Amino acid sequence: MSPKLILISTIIPVLYCQLYFPDDNTGGYVQMQNLGQSAPAAPSINNLTILRDTSAYEQYVDKIISAGILKLTLAVEKAMIATSGTNNYDSIVYAPVSIAAALALVLLGSNGKTFEEISSIMGLATGVDIQSKSQLVHEQFGRMLEKLQTTSGFDIGRQVNFATAIFVQENYPIRQIYKQTAESVYDSEVLNVDFKSNPNSAQQIINAWVSERTNGKINQLLSESPSSATKVILASAMYFKAEWEKPFFDGGTKRRPFYTNGRQSKSDVMVDMMSNGGVFPYYKDRLLNCEIIGFPYKGNQTTMYVIVPNNSNKEKLKQLESQLSYTEIERLVNNVNYTGAVVLFPKMRIDSTIDLKRSLQMLGVKTLFNPSEANLALLSPGTNDSAANNPVIGESFQNPISVNTAGNDVIIFNRNRELVNCTQIFDPNSMVNTCEEVVNGTSRQQKVTYKKIGGKVGRRITPRIAETLDNIREYLNQQSNAEKFENPGLYADNVIHKVYMDITESGTEAAAATSVSLSRDGGRVTVRVDVPFFFFIMHEETKTMLFWGSVHTPTPNFK
Repeated sequence: MSPKLILISTIIPVLYCQLYFPDDNTGGYVQMQNLGQSAPAAPSINNLTILRDTSAYEQYVDKIISAGILKLTLAVEKAMIATSGTNNYDSIVYAPVSIAAALALVLLGSNGKTFEEISSIMGLATGVDIQSKSQLVHEQFGRMLEKLQTTSGFDIGRQVNFATAIFVQENYPIRQIYKQTAESVYDSEVLNVDFKSNPNSAQQIINAWVSERTNGKINQLLSESPSSATKVILASAMYFKAEWEKPFFDGGTKRRPFYTNGRQSKSDVMVDMMSNGGVFPYYKDRLLNCEIIGFPYKGNQTTMYVIVPNNSNKEKLKQLESQLSYTEIERLVNNVNYTGAVVLFPKMRIDSTIDLKRSLQMLGVKTLFNPSEANLALLSPGTNDSAANNPVIGESFQNPISVNTAGNDVIIFNRNRELVNCTQIFDPNSMVNTCEEVVNGTSRQQKVTYKKIGGKVGRRITPRIAETLDNIREYLNQQSNAEKFENPGLYADNVIHKVYMDITESGTEAAAATSVSLSRDGGRVTVRVDVPFFFFIMHEETKTMLFWGSVHTPTPNFK
């Protein structure tokens, strides 16, 4: 019986926020940079390559990518609301940019209808000739990820960390062009593991990689050993830790009621509510009947925006979220002004696991989950197994990964073919890396080590890689009937997204001393976030959506 080939892509965003809000005695308004500045308008051009390596080009593609991520964010949110039915949840959080990073690795290896569907859901179907210039988008997305790591907070290079890895079964063929691009653009590591003979060791290696990249916040990505039929695992880890520009008052935190069903109803949960006073980005919107307040992180490069419906409860929050669009989010952010405010905000922990498969299918990603239609021909050439055309009968696929609530994000791919033949040993001049050869029915194996890149390579595509990326997809399509370039048969079985968020406060003695003014200053707006709300964390320069969360009932974060 031919074993099924499985590719697992993991998305591990972790948010750990320490809130430090110093005293602010500046009054109700201050002259500061407006966090609501709109992204630069896209230039009207016919050929993006004319502006390549210019600031106008970067701004143009940044806007396309960030808009695509925001549209993906809202689409996933609405799809989750539609698929949840009557199921209620206390709170949910996900990391759109991390989902996009994992999808980018899938996009990089996809072709045909699968390529079109992934491009569309990422918002890349318009604005760029994605079919013939996809390398430009990958290069700019890699630059954007690097920019997020270096400009997102005071502690440069440590507050937002992205890491990707491709764990490959020894002796399984991966296209050299895919490996080179993943390494050079996304700074991805390509590492060999032995799923087939030693799945327990593979599990330990992957879990150790995730734990290291998330600063120990997620120690167990795989709760059990992957199937011995697994061939590839794509892993994406994200770690975020930041200090607030204006920390909450340490002495102002008190246990207060949270009104899940609105303030007119009886509260059934008590949470620690943090308090602060000062000037914050704020706007009260009459069109959507809500208010928005921003909590900038140090450096004012990244902001958490909190949106609360008027007289909020669970149903009103869902209704508001269903009405949101890309332009509405832009409008709300663009209208905020620094305003004196008294703030109550819950100290909480959010730990959510989301199955995104149904949501992605609702949004048009269908072939990726269909074993007969999925096309990941740029990731792998397959094994050229003519015998694999015979149907496999009598064995049904079962998900080999048990999702652990401690922290798993998994995209599971399957393949209905058995590895029986490869062509070349690791050859830097070849588009294919293969390392098993069959002679007279006897397997002769030679191992390949995909060496880890020692440092960053600038996330740049060399002219040789760019030229290949420009032509390989067209060439594959022209040669689609040739056995050498057949669809490898990989397909996605499931998509699970996991985020852990911990929000606490720590402040100075001087900050706590000013908390008396919270209840006595009548000249400021009061924002009580003790009812259902949603929030998002945005990188201001690129307008990239890092996190999105919806809170019906916060999980108490008692000491």
